[in-house]
Amino acid sequence: MIVLLTIGMAYLIGSIPIEWWVVRHRPSSFAAPSLTALHRQQVVILLVIDLLKGIIATLIGFLLGGWLAACLAAIAVVTGSIYSVFGGSNGGKGLAVAAGTMLVLSPLLMLIGIVIYLISLLLTRYLFVATCLTVVAVLLLGLVLVSHFYVWLVLLFLGVIVLFSQRPHRRGFRKGRKPPFRFRNPFA
Repeated sequence: MIVLLTIGMAYLIGSIPIEWWVVRHRPSSFAAPSLTALHRQQVVILLVIDLLKGIIATLIGFLLGGWLAACLAAIAVVTGSIYSVFGGSNGGKGLAVAAGTMLVLSPLLMLIGIVIYLISLLLTRYLFVATCLTVVAVLLLGLVLVSHFYVWLVLLFLGVIVLFSQRPHRRGFRKGRKPPFRFRNPFA
């Protein structure tokens, strides 16, 4: 019963559309805002909030039901983030929420994943390519670095669901409609 309560609570935490309150003007649809259309401060706030969603839901699952509940809560919070009940199944891409869950379940693996993401973003300058490279690299490194079988299954599921949520970006990338990421002065 505790595990089911934890899963439901984690899904609701992931489904909460906090983006609507961070972005000053709401779009006409319930879709999550594009990071390229936001100011840097809004992007940082959204990334921190998504990381915290994943961390909080996974920690609650771990405190209430142990490893199994934490793993199921991690899956539920990412699923809630991508397929939000409040947004008509139009949520975010789930990468930051998945990173937050894995920071609790396997911190070393996730820190390596963050470094891989930043390096691949610097080299390729495409968010889609950096996301795909990071997911594949973290999955492969997870075979070596993850000690619990449950955590590796969660890692596999989260990798598949995050790659699945990137489908619209893949189509745009193939057709050349996705511009490269532009690095700006972070202190300006």
